[in-house]
Amino acid sequence: MKFRTEVNTVPKPDFISYKSDMLAIGSCFADEIGMRLQALKFPIDVNPFGVIFNPVSLAELLTNALESRFDETLFVSRDGHWFHHGYHSKVNAPTMEALSQKITGLNANVHKSLNETNVLLLTFGSAWVYKHNPTNSIVSNCHKVSQDQFSKKLLDFEVLKGVYFHLFETLFKHNPKLNILLTISPVRHIKDGVYENNVSKSVLHLLTHFLVSHFKQVHYFPSYELIVDDLRDYRFYKEDLIHPTNQAVEYVFEKFSATYFSDKTKEAVRLQQAILKLKAHKPLGLIDSNEEKIRVLENQFELLKQN
Repeated sequence: MKFRTEVNTVPKPDFISYKSDMLAIGSCFADEIGMRLQALKFPIDVNPFGVIFNPVSLAELLTNALESRFDETLFVSRDGHWFHHGYHSKVNAPTMEALSQKITGLNANVHKSLNETNVLLLTFGSAWVYKHNPTNSIVSNCHKVSQDQFSKKLLDFEVLKGVYFHLFETLFKHNPKLNILLTISPVRHIKDGVYENNVSKSVLHLLTHFLVSHFKQVHYFPSYELIVDDLRDYRFYKEDLIHPTNQAVEYVFEKFSATYFSDKTKEAVRLQQAILKLKAHKPLGLIDSNEEKIRVLENQFELLKQN
């Protein structure tokens, strides 16, 4: 007798390894997976532009990085700091000139990553967007500006197809070795409405299905289905009933690891997890002993990572 729907994935061993340069961009779920990879010492840059929820803003940021440009009409000043409607609030500066320099630097770093990275992890969060009425631009962050400056709308699937087909062709032209891993965030955007959230996620699923079907270097990992269909219980959500619990994200990461890591990579991960555990737990009187164990494990980890 079965009491849950288990979501199975097709193994791609060594799709991700310690020799893989990676870039994770997108919703806060990209942070959840990316930060776990980063903690385990994988070479990955996580959300350099900050958390970005909608696919149009994601595409615009990647295009801006490739073309070394950004929209200078979307600067906004608030509470003594300057922000840009295309970027998360963590991308800020005390002056517009300083923010312009910061964005230029971010674009240069991401441009370099896109030309060299092996795996680009893109996580789509929502197909609902806000349009900045004065500039007619879709923004990724309103930065607490008066809502009468914005209009809310649902992205059109046909428009998204065109935007991403062109973007992916450009990315693969710049970097033929690139693989793109798409995920849809299981975070529930129910402030838009339950029905509206479901419509939004449906648009994102249609987009990922189209892209996987048209590009052999584009893949889909079912993080959304693992939470919504496999675990399928409010006990795996935080008190806000919106964000998955740490336990739920760990379950997704276990599936992620089982799908994309080779046996050698899994062994290196186990060593790194042991190192992190020892560093977090240093009982009185055993500090020297733990530090020696850590040195031994780190040497084993470096050897395994390089072979």
